[in-house]
Amino acid sequence: MRKRERLEATIAGQPVDRPAVALWRHWPVDDQRGDLLARSTLTFQRLFDFDFIKVTPSSNYCLADQGAQSRWVGNEEGTREWVGRVIKKPEDWTHLTVLDPHTGLLGEITRAL
Repeated sequence: MRKRERLEATIAGQPVDRPAVALWRHWPVDDQRGDLLARSTLTFQRLFDFDFIKVTPSSNYCLADQGAQSRWVGNEEGTREWVGRVIKKPEDWTHLTVLDPHTGLLGEITRAL
């Protein structure tokens, strides 16, 4: 079976030649720029030829453009340390804005896809 056929059959609950397989990881530092995240993800895929790709942006991609601040402190899994939080009291939730998926870090991740 080809990869797409395997995934479609799996989703449809039909028999497959083998289970679909994929592994993923985070790309610290590269995950702050869309072009680098895409490059690292595709290099990993080309090396192992998995059945599907899971893109793994950093944990801050949906918060950085709201003003949250984090830094990578060397963890190979990509864990970031939060140094500036946006939500400090309940009413802060009302100050969050709708983000433009084409700008900022969210835009970088969107372009990586």
